[in-house]
Amino acid sequence: MDISGKGTQPFLDPLIEEIKRLDLSEHVVELEAYGFTVIPPSKSGITKAWVGRLRDAILHTVERRGGVDLSDWETRTEQIPSEVMRESWELMPEDDIFAEAALQPAGLAMARWLLGQRAILGGHTYITQGPTPGETDRPVPDKLEGKLHSDGHGVPGGGDICHECNVSILCTDYSSADDGPTILSPGSHRMARAPSPGEATPGDAQPTCVTLEGEAGSIAVWNGFTWHGSYPRKNPGLRITLVQSWMRTYMRPLHEWRESDLAPGQLERYPELRKVLALDHPYPFHAENKRRKEYAWFMQAGTDRFA
Repeated sequence: MDISGKGTQPFLDPLIEEIKRLDLSEHVVELEAYGFTVIPPSKSGITKAWVGRLRDAILHTVERRGGVDLSDWETRTEQIPSEVMRESWELMPEDDIFAEAALQPAGLAMARWLLGQRAILGGHTYITQGPTPGETDRPVPDKLEGKLHSDGHGVPGGGDICHECNVSILCTDYSSADDGPTILSPGSHRMARAPSPGEATPGDAQPTCVTLEGEAGSIAVWNGFTWHGSYPRKNPGLRITLVQSWMRTYMRPLHEWRESDLAPGQLERYPELRKVLALDHPYPFHAENKRRKEYAWFMQAGTDRFA
């Protein structure tokens, strides 16, 4: 029976059809059951050439903003200085590839599954993690050594609604714990809260975690309530990732997007950016937003989970 073809759920039906078209049903199940999923390039359609463009754009941005040379990114044996990493937000005008990443069909479908059709890109940043001093010769520990956390900062616990999610595009391979990858606690999203101090820090109360695995070009998606952390990197070279934080329309964005933040012509080249950056949304109010008639869709959406 083709339920989505009946047209009874105007927000949900098109999303179901898109998930079917992209063969993402397995990943929807994993998101619901475990709180995270990894979509390989074979399903996302991300090519080596495209992820190479994204990786290069991130490296060039770090170099330009931080005044560093990252030509040794594949063999680097030290971390990038922390002061260089403070300016890692507001990437959209740096390169059109960041707009393409926000609109990547598989990642966008997963964000809209968790957050509804009006999901907003609240902010994006990058991770360029080098080897941690003193970790190269140390065995990987049995349990996560760092703190676990959730991404739903300030969101009251409880309920079964996902308020925020992470859609990360891996620009280098996450092959093993030596790569310094993200660690996630399967099923922790069902508690709908952040970990307690005892659960967050290493010890007997810390839950079992798994290492995120995926080749470059994979998309890692997790519920904002899913507990996660990371291992220190041991292998030479940088772990490079684009991190995209998506949220529901009532969440406060990490960055207040304005048309002036974008490169000239970017909205014309990628018209759906206007929707996913909430440039026409009534909140937060700013003088550039003169399209008040768009308030209508906000009211019509109501409380539908998939609006």
